[in-house]
Amino acid sequence: MKKQSKNITNLDELSKHLKYSSPIIWISLSIIISILLGFFVWSFIYKIKVKITGIADINNGMATLHVDEAKLNELKEGQKVYISNQEGQILSFNDNQPVVSTFTLDDGEYDYYIVIKEIRPIDFLLE
Repeated sequence: MKKQSKNITNLDELSKHLKYSSPIIWISLSIIISILLGFFVWSFIYKIKVKITGIADINNGMATLHVDEAKLNELKEGQKVYISNQEGQILSFNDNQPVVSTFTLDDGEYDYYIVIKEIRPIDFLLE
């Protein structure tokens, strides 16, 4: 059985058929849209960094990185090395150990990290 539509002839009948939507519904909808929009903007801009960490010995500005042998194959020339908020890079490899640029740090042991990959969260959705 089909539902028949009625013709509305005056404004009083029109107001009976119109539904009222409260401002709370519109506020909730705008908050949800804002959160989703913020998430998508963040997922394009932010980068997740995959790092290798370890201990570096500094002697006369030269850094010796102690790298786990299993992670050596992930390192390449030109990758950035961060020691105590200073940035350097891997210049070459000598006997399977990375040779890095000099640092202006006091002699001693420091924590280091090397960023081997940067991934944007949106890339997980696009793959």
